[in-house]
Amino acid sequence: SCGVSCSRCLDSSCCTECQLGYEWSYGVLCWEVFSAGKIPYPGMDPIGLVELLDGGQRLSCPHNEACSEDIYSLMQQCWAESPDDRPLFSDLVGSVNALIMPLAPYLIVSNDSTFQLNHDHIYY
Repeated sequence: SCGVSCSRCLDSSCCTECQLGYEWSYGVLCWEVFSAGKIPYPGMDPIGLVELLDGGQRLSCPHNEACSEDIYSLMQQCWAESPDDRPLFSDLVGSVNALIMPLAPYLIVSNDSTFQLNHDHIYY
């Protein structure tokens, strides 16, 4: 055991090889942010989670206006089976920033923890 307590944020190789997948964790963090703070894999025990991930299952798209297909695609790249197939961490941060910065003035976070685009400030 590698002693890592947050198995929901790590790739399954961490549990077996004791190496942290930073890109994987960043993808989960992005998912948490774009899902307005939902818990990844709620109710799953660590062994079941590893089996789920080894079977190719990943977190589903948060399905809200703030999470575009491009952002979810970046998350999916973070969760590639092989760490060698994942983007470099520095590239990930730049890509996410490039995708969300144009939206920054237009996002509204409502009291029920959902995201919406502020259409009053979008000009076509």
